[in-house]
Amino acid sequence: MQNKWNKKGHLLPAGEVEATEEECVQYSACEWTQGVCHMKDSAGYRVVTLEKMEANITMFGGDIHSLLLEVISHEDYHVQIKISDPEQVRYEVPIPLQVPEVGGNDPWYSLNLPEAGHAFTLALTRTSTGTTMVETVGPLTYEDQFLQVHLRLPSTYLYGLGENMHATFRHSFTFRSTFPLFARDQPTFNGKQNEYGVHPYFMVFEDDQGTAHSLLLYNSNAMEYSTFMLDDGSAGITLRTTGGVLDFHILMGPHPDHILAQYTALVGRPLLPPYWSLGFGLSRWGYNSTAHVRQVVQRNRAAGVPQDVQTLDIDYMQDKRDFTIDPVSWPDLPQLVQELHNDGIKVVIIFDPAIATDFETYPPAIHGGEADAYVKWASEDLIPGDQCDGCRDYVVGRVWPGDTVFPDFFKPDTHQWWTQEITAFHQLVGFDGAWVDMNEPSSFGTNLYALRCPRNLWDDPPYPTHAALTTENLSGRLSDKTICMSSNHTDGNTTFLHYNVHSLYGWSHAKVTHSALQATLPGLRPLVLSRSTFPGSGRYTIHWLGDNFATWEQMRRSVIGMLEFNLFGIPMVGADICGFSGHPSAELCARWMQLGAFYPFSRNHNMEGFPDQDPAVWPQVADISRYVLQLRYQYLPYLYTLLYLAHTEGSGVVRPLLSHFPGDLKARDVDDQFLWGSGLMVAPVLEEGAITRDVYFPQGEWYDLVTGALVVSGPAQATVSAPLETLPLYLLGGAVLPFQYPAINTQQSRTNPLGLTVALDSNGTATGMLFWDDGEGNLVDGDIHISHYVFTQMELKGSVLETCSAAGSLALERVEVLGMWQEPKDVIINEVSQPTHLWTYNQNTTLLSITTNLPVGSDFNIVINI
Repeated sequence: MQNKWNKKGHLLPAGEVEATEEECVQYSACEWTQGVCHMKDSAGYRVVTLEKMEANITMFGGDIHSLLLEVISHEDYHVQIKISDPEQVRYEVPIPLQVPEVGGNDPWYSLNLPEAGHAFTLALTRTSTGTTMVETVGPLTYEDQFLQVHLRLPSTYLYGLGENMHATFRHSFTFRSTFPLFARDQPTFNGKQNEYGVHPYFMVFEDDQGTAHSLLLYNSNAMEYSTFMLDDGSAGITLRTTGGVLDFHILMGPHPDHILAQYTALVGRPLLPPYWSLGFGLSRWGYNSTAHVRQVVQRNRAAGVPQDVQTLDIDYMQDKRDFTIDPVSWPDLPQLVQELHNDGIKVVIIFDPAIATDFETYPPAIHGGEADAYVKWASEDLIPGDQCDGCRDYVVGRVWPGDTVFPDFFKPDTHQWWTQEITAFHQLVGFDGAWVDMNEPSSFGTNLYALRCPRNLWDDPPYPTHAALTTENLSGRLSDKTICMSSNHTDGNTTFLHYNVHSLYGWSHAKVTHSALQATLPGLRPLVLSRSTFPGSGRYTIHWLGDNFATWEQMRRSVIGMLEFNLFGIPMVGADICGFSGHPSAELCARWMQLGAFYPFSRNHNMEGFPDQDPAVWPQVADISRYVLQLRYQYLPYLYTLLYLAHTEGSGVVRPLLSHFPGDLKARDVDDQFLWGSGLMVAPVLEEGAITRDVYFPQGEWYDLVTGALVVSGPAQATVSAPLETLPLYLLGGAVLPFQYPAINTQQSRTNPLGLTVALDSNGTATGMLFWDDGEGNLVDGDIHISHYVFTQMELKGSVLETCSAAGSLALERVEVLGMWQEPKDVIINEVSQPTHLWTYNQNTTLLSITTNLPVGSDFNIVINI
């Protein structure tokens, strides 16, 4: 039964079309039969330990002839399948995962392996349903620099795998598609390029009822994946990597929300950001002076546009060097920061990793040299003959300051030096958060006009993946736009080739910067914004989706990117509102401000060489932005509560509809709408000129957030009115959302009264929660507030689990009940009947509004008699 796994033919790694006979016979692992190229069954391994079936059959050479297969049950829902070389230590990701010391007692799976001597296959079955979750097809390839496995998937409902620009949230299997995974300074084009971060992680549904599992390939080498249909009509995926080991972690949910909690428990729960970072931020690369920043802030303040954060790009630096101030256009930067603080605005400034090679007059470079903090060549014979004075054995690239060296953030001495530089600069400029950019790491013109990498197995592996083969890669090498793979890093005990840890550079940069801010701002929660990420980065950083373009298509795809990063455990995410590059129209910017008002990380940012695009540039955009940002600020307590639950329990913040409705097959394909938690649905307008849009409403009662009126009982598809000034927003019956009266910034809004929006389901019930604290300190027992709210049988109960001084001065001033189908006769709060002027009922919208004036920190009950 030869080649049943793919009768349609073998596709060589480099392509998405079938190999020719001439290409096929170049590989001894392949054969040409019946007009197509196949991998030979004997190219794989037979079950003993795992023993290579035929030693002389290969793809690229360097085959590991004996392999160790380990199957480890960590929790009942979590199994690790690891294939490694028992004879030789190979590189493994040096970031430990969080697994229990004792494994599960009752695993949810059964494992099927063939008898000894037969070709290696593996099938993992869910015992409760009998569904095969993970099944290998075709031969396993395990060479020194080429590892490949093919998997049959239980369905085509596949999500995740990034960071790439995907046209849809659900992956396509219609045509074979190959995407690379390797960190790269790559703007968000619409092609199949690898972008800033690496997340070799996916979730796939197993059935129509909503059962799902996820798989993490814990590997940091250059990778790629291909999706395609197998000959039997089932979905297939190929995973390839250029080094390390095959280390799979399968999490069995069984539903998407369970999987997210399990995954973040494994890689680390996401951080809880400071409350001010939830506010709207202005930014751009191209502020030409402190006066320019003041002008932008003042005109938005005059237009009534809320603002909490002002971000500064490299403009403020002298000669684009970290830890410096331009003495001509930015001499009063410290004064500007103080002015912004006086107005309730926090300041986030950028720190790129690359350090100018001025080892004579530039103190940070000198101090870094004294700490021996920079990435080095793997051997002295690789040092270029024209190496600059003072550059020693450091790898020298080119970034904004010119010739640069790159901190090795794995090294403990680098941690100390980086912290000292940030602390010293903070004493001069009292910034509040750090933006770490260019940390793939990015280096300009590598192999073209700047750093030239040597020819060797690291810089030019036998198969470099699509990361090198994409048309955007001008040099055709892995090191394009970055530093050489033959560079060295060290953690003080172990030396790592850049070839292995390249995609971890952004993780290490963010982690060390997070630690530096903890030392610089003791007692405060650090805020680090990083471009490059890896599994576990959410513990240390928030993220934006990189350098996008001012187009309607890029705005639409930002929703997909946001959903993917919530799947990856980095929920505080957003895109550059109105587009980083290009000239947005007023209409596009207005619609993007509406969408961006519901990104967890909400920032308007654009590029040097293009005009300002902050909301106040256009009066109409300013009006629309003011209105929609006030809605955002109103429900920031709800967003903050969701972020707290993500931090403590691993629950979702921005969720796809499939997360809350996993058994709804139509919801699985919706990627132009999203949920905040399970209570609020956002349906942005993403098409030019549109004044309506089609909205899918899953099962439940759906209310208009603004009017409180019932819109539809789902599941239903409806065309809703959405003129330019309107963003469709809906509440799902069954949810209680805390809110707070908005203000121009969170410093002011946090002192305003709170309220509750209670959306009743078809049974007349709803539940919710409020988390509160001082908004910026470390989470300490006794310094947080948690209230639970339950509405049932016409009674709303508020129960305080714990409270703190930050909540002590706040009042719960208003309760709005949506779906009150009958006018009440009486409203009783804490056993006291309320006068009729303290509550109103709208029969048309069935909205009951009650003035309450209750202490947030006390229990209460409200009884409604009808």
